[in-house]
Amino acid sequence: MVLESLGYNVEEKARVEGLSGFEHDFDLLARKGEKTICVSIRPVNPTKLFSEIVKAIDIKHEIIIAVEGEPPPKALEFTRESRIKIIAFKNPEELVKKLRQTIACITCKS
Repeated sequence: MVLESLGYNVEEKARVEGLSGFEHDFDLLARKGEKTICVSIRPVNPTKLFSEIVKAIDIKHEIIIAVEGEPPPKALEFTRESRIKIIAFKNPEELVKKLRQTIACITCKS
């Protein structure tokens, strides 16, 4: 797995408590030292993507929302300079490549 190869401890189907006190589900939760990254992998669907963005706002950690297909450009624009990252992919190989790139960017900021 990509995250494990980068030294992260990974938990699948993880639940994280948000700032609101609500618990949120993520496909992957990766921890390395003080760094925590929450990952959701979803098919492209504007309603579900919006729900993922709202959930991410409630979480203090770095967030990666991996979307199979092309997300709306406004969603990408909204998250461009935030700790919430949306990556689009068409196949598993592209997902792995983009996860590596995104995690490298997250890691170099800390």
